[in-house]
Amino acid sequence: MQASDIQIRSASLSDLPVIRQLAAEIWPETYGPIQSAQQIAYMLDLFYSDQALKKDFQKPGYHFFILIADGEAFGYAGVEQKEKGRWHVHKLYLSPKLQGKGLGRMLIAHVEQVAKENKALELTLNVNRHNKALEFYKSNGYTILKEEDT
Repeated sequence: MQASDIQIRSASLSDLPVIRQLAAEIWPETYGPIQSAQQIAYMLDLFYSDQALKKDFQKPGYHFFILIADGEAFGYAGVEQKEKGRWHVHKLYLSPKLQGKGLGRMLIAHVEQVAKENKALELTLNVNRHNKALEFYKSNGYTILKEEDT
């Protein structure tokens, strides 16, 4: 797959089914080793119901992006400007089919660029300490500021 076959675009409300479908495909594989199926189903409903996604889209300063490879959606990100200079990544997921090919790096770089263009001084995110994505973020220059149980 060539970089010219990859597109990252802003998402709109019409993309809700795409985001929801991607989450339904990605979450069980991502969180299956560390969460029960019931917990995953609960979290998917909490964060990816129409109501929850519409609420995110309506927040001022919230941006959704879709990663398209060869014309098909394989990933998404949600980032929010929390206050002047501070942004927070709420969602960043890539289909396991395409992990390890540099596309996650492209997606986080896109989020970082958008934040930077909007005068972000800080970009934060939360990651489950048992999630293998923790190493992905570390390899992309992120550091652990604190650990907490929620």
